Amino acid sequence: MKKFKIGSSRLLTMKETPKIRSWLIVGPSADMSTIHAAGADRLVLDLTGSPESWGAVAGFCKAWAELDPDQPPAFLLPSFASMRTEVAAEYAIRAGAVTVLLGGTRNGAEVQRLAVVLRVEELRCGRPPGSTAIVALADAAGIFAAASFERCSERLSGLGWELDLDPLSDAARLARAAIGLAASAIGVMAIDAVSPTGNTSFQSECWIARENGFAGKLSRRFDQIQIINHVFAD
Repeated sequence: MKKFKIGSSRLLTMKETPKIRSWLIVGPSADMSTIHAAGADRLVLDLTGSPESWGAVAGFCKAWAELDPDQPPAFLLPSFASMRTEVAAEYAIRAGAVTVLLGGTRNGAEVQRLAVVLRVEELRCGRPPGSTAIVALADAAGIFAAASFERCSERLSGLGWELDLDPLSDAARLARAAIGLAASAIGVMAIDAVSPTGNTSFQSECWIARENGFAGKLSRRFDQIQIINHVFAD
């Protein structure tokens, strides 16, 4: 067990976990063999689509458990603005999620709100309360409210960002700086945003993120995973 300080004299006890460099986001209907061959450190099942697409979640998770039982998938939840976060969280917990990513997070209060939702679902499913970690993916409001994530929940294990920006723009640099500094102050991992499809400077983006203290990067493309793993390797 590892203990670390989070901005005060309060100590939290966390399990020692391996470094996660690459987070591959896929839909419930994605091809299983292609996903596994990509070699991502963490698979993320996307629940930001229509609820009709979630019917495939249980079958996907069962097939994935047979293929890679040591790496349960994480789940990307829609933002609270979508009004579908709580239902998606229920699906994730029932599917055995140990980590959920909250898209479009506006502040630390939304992390606290999600923590309450997860606790209710964990109790319903007979799981230990607090067994599901949260990674908050800040939107523009969340980036400007980065300080609010400190002490918001003991479940918070990572802080990232998501905006439709040129990854090398000044706005993206500002977002990385704010999230990187906040994650460092809180004592959680920093995760860089998904890059646009077809971006030719992807490796440079990864190096910039690493130099800013990020531990890894989100991706929706199989061909980016090995680059992420290489750049963020120890």
